[in-house]
Amino acid sequence: MDQAASRVGVLTTEATKHAMATLVVAMLAERRIHVQDPLYSNDPAGLRVRLREQMETYSAQYKSAPDTFGKDRIALSGKVGGMKDDVCICLQLAAYYTQLETQRAAAVFSKIQ
Repeated sequence: MDQAASRVGVLTTEATKHAMATLVVAMLAERRIHVQDPLYSNDPAGLRVRLREQMETYSAQYKSAPDTFGKDRIALSGKVGGMKDDVCICLQLAAYYTQLETQRAAAVFSKIQ
């Protein structure tokens, strides 16, 4: 929980967002991400279309510094032209935190042996 904002959620820093995106790109290249068939949803066809559109739109957005003393930024987003990126972010969160848990479990297992 974010005490200052009084809201519950997953804290994602800029470093976490870049790590999540990098992991998903690697997993896609290795063909480690698959969409279940049949896809269980109220609208399986619509969800597939939404996922594809969001993954195609999600990219690095370059933002120039407001002045010479500022810092250029690279933001990862799929919110372009009114589009959303919630399904894409959900996929990245699932991949990232699953990998963290797998690494944690492997570390615990190696200590036992």
